[in-house]
Amino acid sequence: MGEMKHDAPKVPKPLRVFMTFESTGWFDTTQEQKEKDILPELFRILEEWKQNGSELLATFDRDILTAGHAGPGNWHACFLYNIPDLQTVTDMTHSFRAAGLDRYFRLEASIGRPFFLLEKQ
Repeated sequence: MGEMKHDAPKVPKPLRVFMTFESTGWFDTTQEQKEKDILPELFRILEEWKQNGSELLATFDRDILTAGHAGPGNWHACFLYNIPDLQTVTDMTHSFRAAGLDRYFRLEASIGRPFFLLEKQ
């Protein structure tokens, strides 16, 4: 088989972003705090993200076979998005901080690209 030449990866537009979501202080709250304060605020922010030009591609929640703290994976759920630009990614992660949700959850974004053998760009 002939030698394949690979060029340097190109930064995609929109950005392909993998966000990990870890429950941290969540386990130190009461059921009342979760229902009255934390979950409504989390839902509000996730709904706001729908208006920022990003496209949610998929979600993955590990709670089927896990309970409690995240463990070595360091995340409970993840979100896969196409996001228009780096500032929007930064605004999304900052929204947790601005709302005080970083007290209960850790959100981290990684930027990649579609896998070239499965998604042609």
